[in-house]
Amino acid sequence: MRYALAAIAFVVTAGGAQAQSTADIAACRDVKDSLLRLRCFDDVSKPAAQAAPSAGANTTKAKVPDFAAYAVAPYRGPIGLPDFRGRDRQHASYRTRILAGAKAGPNFAGHLALVPIGCGSSCVFVPVVDVQTGRVLDSPLGGEDMLSLDMKYQIDSRLIAARYISNERCKFEEIVWTGNAFQRGAVRDLGDREACWAEN
Repeated sequence: MRYALAAIAFVVTAGGAQAQSTADIAACRDVKDSLLRLRCFDDVSKPAAQAAPSAGANTTKAKVPDFAAYAVAPYRGPIGLPDFRGRDRQHASYRTRILAGAKAGPNFAGHLALVPIGCGSSCVFVPVVDVQTGRVLDSPLGGEDMLSLDMKYQIDSRLIAARYISNERCKFEEIVWTGNAFQRGAVRDLGDREACWAEN
């Protein structure tokens, strides 16, 4: 995995030029994971500049998330762990990953830990742990309806900016933690599925 990340980082740090040089190809060959290796070669072979969409294209750009508008103070107290034999037993199948996420501390909305867990190719679901109480919450994020989910979030903000593929289209959505539930915003269509990769 370390080689895979290094190879992808190498391709990304090439400044977007992604020239098909010997070094790029060698870096891709060193990637151990077969799916990541294919992705690496695909990225290396893409042309350096992509044409801008036509004026009549039915797409919009993802807006820049305003995390400061949803500011919250990070929690600094003791960490509560889930009760997989009682209250949180419906999440017990994933207790190892969820416990690790809870023990790592909050990473969203001051006191919540988002714990992305893979569920297949390009599939991820995201249980949420309230690290104050240890309670595991369901989130509206992930699953087969939100493939290639990419989330941006901060410990000191209640906002999640999510980009994902749904019905072969790239979508952008902002989700806000209200204090006791997730409030979903309007879903924006960014274009075909390739738009999700171009937005990175």
